[in-house]
Amino acid sequence: MNLKPEIAARFEELQSIRRHLHTCPEVGLETVETVAFVKTKLDSFGIGYEDIGVNSLLAKVEGRGPGKTVAFRADMDGLETTEETGLPYQSSTPGRMHACGHDGHTTTMLAFARYLADHHDFDGTVLLLFQSGEEGFDGALKIIEDGLFEKYDIDCMFGLHNWPGYAENQIVVHPGPCMASEDRFDLTIQGKSGHASVPHLCVEPFAAVADFIKGAQSVVARRISAHDKAVVSITQVHGGSAYNIIPGTVVIRGNVRTTDSSVQDIIEQSLGRLAEGVAAMYGVQASFNYHRKHPVLVNTMPEPAIRAAARVVGKENVLTDELSAMGSEDYAFFMQHAKGCFVWVGNGKNSPVIHNSKYDFNDQVILVGASFFAELLEEVLPQS
Repeated sequence: MNLKPEIAARFEELQSIRRHLHTCPEVGLETVETVAFVKTKLDSFGIGYEDIGVNSLLAKVEGRGPGKTVAFRADMDGLETTEETGLPYQSSTPGRMHACGHDGHTTTMLAFARYLADHHDFDGTVLLLFQSGEEGFDGALKIIEDGLFEKYDIDCMFGLHNWPGYAENQIVVHPGPCMASEDRFDLTIQGKSGHASVPHLCVEPFAAVADFIKGAQSVVARRISAHDKAVVSITQVHGGSAYNIIPGTVVIRGNVRTTDSSVQDIIEQSLGRLAEGVAAMYGVQASFNYHRKHPVLVNTMPEPAIRAAARVVGKENVLTDELSAMGSEDYAFFMQHAKGCFVWVGNGKNSPVIHNSKYDFNDQVILVGASFFAELLEEVLPQS
């Protein structure tokens, strides 16, 4: 690999930073101590910053003269999971751990920031975004709502995520869709409760529930082209409190994933019509709510990422034909406002998957990711 020597030389320091962050994960938008730690490091680098969103941070590095504005993003939050790695630096907070590697992403961005402190011989401005609340807490939306794209005319934006199953010297770049949308739905079926011995005096909701669940499983098979990707999952059913009572209300909740916004439209419409149909058939009332949590993450500027990745890991280790993931990423909201690219950096072929209690970030990825960002900057901003 062709790592930036200045970055590789600081490996032990960077590893120490990452493992410190691993011991003290913070969840959601409450990344108070993590932000304070990042600020101390940026202060030591001589890099200015401002608060943005909710407990997120935006650092700025000016080049030698005017030019384009390029943004890079790293997420900081952990998960509500009890760590089971047994590592000497495992989480010191019961029920919380960095099970997705955001401790490593934050350290990667700090490594890149330290590099920029010594290498600002470019025309333009670099923004380094340290984001809270990626794990389902609307952290990206909070930043956008706080005026990121009004305050700064961002020409392009880039991000990365470690990815178990790929080697440390592999970088995956998707031209087009990279990660799926995430939609959530709630259906409340309202009937009439009563004693189980006299169902004819009740309006029993479970027959409607059963037909909705069965029908939902046919939406992808019969309404979506076999060439498109989509998943509809029923994840919750709540109703009833006793063996001998027919409940009046049952609630169904579910999750939808796809990599095409037009497929989202079809699924939303199909599930809504299905809810109306079972309500009419069984004489119950149906209240259906469909919420689009995350959009599809679409890479609109993969070319500079491919070239930069090739200089770091070699052309043969840049993978551009991999399937997009059905997991979602709130980085997708940024891609609705700016051109850019989001890549995966291998965390090791034998690494436990993310969101697993035995997962740990591979510290070698810090060097690969920071070197990739440095090469990417040379792709998009003129250098002296």
